[in-house]
Amino acid sequence: MDQIGRLSNAFTAWHAPFLLLVAFLPFPTAVIGASATNPLADTLFAGTMAAMVFCEAVIREISTRTGLTAGDPADTRHRADGSWAVGLWFVLSAALAWLIPYAFVLWFLAPLASPYGGALISRLRTPHKNPHDANAPRL
Repeated sequence: MDQIGRLSNAFTAWHAPFLLLVAFLPFPTAVIGASATNPLADTLFAGTMAAMVFCEAVIREISTRTGLTAGDPADTRHRADGSWAVGLWFVLSAALAWLIPYAFVLWFLAPLASPYGGALISRLRTPHKNPHDANAPRL
């Protein structure tokens, strides 16, 4: 947020649900604290975290695409990719909560999803040019 030079309507529209999810987070945290092996409690917490991180990723994407970032747009894009990876990690843990009673242990590995998963997402997003395609006829 400290890298944003100005605001847009899309940025503020996605910032509102992000703040609501942050305000809602103590409830799933209390529920998971009461029954950590309950799959519904795990899904509630993981779903809230995933939605919150996805909102953050969308906010970063918007700030990169619309030029709202005062800092380096490539760095903001890289951080957005890390946020997408963490959100997907929480979605995976929510699905596994119904199969494995201690799926919440995966949450302790979520900080690793950002650098490694973010790098994978960045690599998948960048168009790869095949040197043999340069001389190929265009259709």
